[in-house]
Amino acid sequence: MPHNEPEISVVIPVFNEAPNLHKLVSRIAASLDEYGRPFEIIAVDDGSTDGSVEILREIQDSNKRLRVVLLARNFGQTPAVFAGFSHARGQRIVTIDADLQNPPEDIPKLLEKIEEGFDVVNGWRANRQDNLFRHASSRLLNAIVSRVTRTTIQDYGCALKAFRREVVDRLLTLTHHSRYLLVEAVKLGVRVAEIEVAHNERTEGKSKYSLFDLIRVNFDIITGITVAPLQFIGLLGWLFAFGGFAMSARVVYFRIRYGDISYMGTITALFFILAGIQMVATGLMCEYVGRIFIEVQNRPYYVVREVIE
Repeated sequence: MPHNEPEISVVIPVFNEAPNLHKLVSRIAASLDEYGRPFEIIAVDDGSTDGSVEILREIQDSNKRLRVVLLARNFGQTPAVFAGFSHARGQRIVTIDADLQNPPEDIPKLLEKIEEGFDVVNGWRANRQDNLFRHASSRLLNAIVSRVTRTTIQDYGCALKAFRREVVDRLLTLTHHSRYLLVEAVKLGVRVAEIEVAHNERTEGKSKYSLFDLIRVNFDIITGITVAPLQFIGLLGWLFAFGGFAMSARVVYFRIRYGDISYMGTITALFFILAGIQMVATGLMCEYVGRIFIEVQNRPYYVVREVIE
């Protein structure tokens, strides 16, 4: 490695985080200065409209270890991270959000764990400072994803992660659009460790994920890594089909034994149940067809407008 090349790259996706940027960069720099390895900080602006770009330019004027990648528009958090990966020069790459909920002072802990021989180190927010819904939905999602991927990861949603260069290079070869960082890394078969990190309440700015966004992200992760929802609907369809046959046999039996008795209420209820299941199944199939439609268009995952060195 050339003497002027950084050993560590810290990638930060930024979207409307102007109040946090000065403090974030200074805390990362202080933490890694104490760690004692050459580093760079890569802030990827994901189409901010609150003056974040101007603040990043201002910081970069006085701190040349900060590199700023400006995307052409808002592509989303994961595309912004991959844009940062494509510009990272370090042999150890760390990701962290710009909201300061994960303290930058925990970065050396992840790097030390990497040196023990692991390929990926994931932060685990054991004491989360989120509302009840976020906490509960995160636990449910972690359980589902762990079951599907056959891992014991406790926190797939933590933004604080560390990667070896080789893992990032493999991740950059991915071509599909529905990517979720730790899930993709696990699917590569790498050695993953998880360590407890602190988690703070957000003090500046606003969360970029509404209730609908959180539900959508969780649904995307599940449908992006498994066809289990389709298999579940298929199983449910068979169960209801057998139930329908049983109810039909019951209607025939009572008509033969007791005469013509109206079961309109039962039939109507059964119709609505089966129609609902059919619509859910159709919706799931449309979701997967929609993903195929997005992939075959082959649109870029992100577009870089400018790099400020």
